[in-house]
Amino acid sequence: MTQSAEQTERRLDLQPLGPDSLTWQDFGSWRFHLMLPQAFVLQVAHPIIDAGVGEHSVYKTDPWGRAKRSTELLWPIVYARPQRAIEMGVKLYDLHRSIKGVDKHGKKYFALDPEAYSWVHITGYDATLRMHELYGTSPTTRQRHAMFAEWRQLGKLMGIRDKDLPATESEYWDYFHGMIRDKLEWGAVVQDLMRPEHYLEIPKPPNSKIPDTAWRMILAVMGRFMRFNLRATLPDAFRETFHIPWTTNDERLFRLWCGTYRTMHALTPKKWRLIPLARKAYTDAQRHPEAYNSNN
Repeated sequence: MTQSAEQTERRLDLQPLGPDSLTWQDFGSWRFHLMLPQAFVLQVAHPIIDAGVGEHSVYKTDPWGRAKRSTELLWPIVYARPQRAIEMGVKLYDLHRSIKGVDKHGKKYFALDPEAYSWVHITGYDATLRMHELYGTSPTTRQRHAMFAEWRQLGKLMGIRDKDLPATESEYWDYFHGMIRDKLEWGAVVQDLMRPEHYLEIPKPPNSKIPDTAWRMILAVMGRFMRFNLRATLPDAFRETFHIPWTTNDERLFRLWCGTYRTMHALTPKKWRLIPLARKAYTDAQRHPEAYNSNN
């Protein structure tokens, strides 16, 4: 089968997620955003992604723009009507075709390398599960099965081949921990993200009217919290492999924060637990349920 024929067959097999899915509840939640920094660290610890991000990304010079573009590209694969979701998955895949080059060791890299491209998505299932365990309640066995099936479904929408996605949860965890143990590296981007000063150097949002002094005061508090949250939410195996300091007192403080957040989350109306893009999608699904009918 030619590459073009394989891609055509893969697209015919795509099944977009809908408003009744668990992914819709999770992917656009503010809780999930607390897990994104650690997922990014895991992703760029892959040598190919480290090379691509280091050369092509503007995560340091324009973090707000990068975050906005990522949201506009990835989140609509979940929060969109079926045909639009498929189109956005194809767009995301195609945009990665141009990310290629030569790394610091003189080795060629390509963002659509199957292992590297799938690894970005693979970090998401772990992040979702631990989001529930840390900031909510652990999913039931039935929920985990549904979450895993939807995770695979989303991966296919992103253009990942079935053979590049673990088929079972057992295979997933073997692969996930094997990657941390044997493949991931403490590269230049990881080193930068883990610097104590990284979150204290974030520039103001574009067109912000916040005075420079006030912004520095905000970062003095929020920047330290963001670094703490990053270290706290990294998988234990990653912290141990790369000798990231984490004390008993750190764990105690983090558990206190998790308990506080769970209380705040429970008191927040369901609508406001979601980012605006997700709220808008739910509203559209309520007003136009026929648009999300898989039989249409």
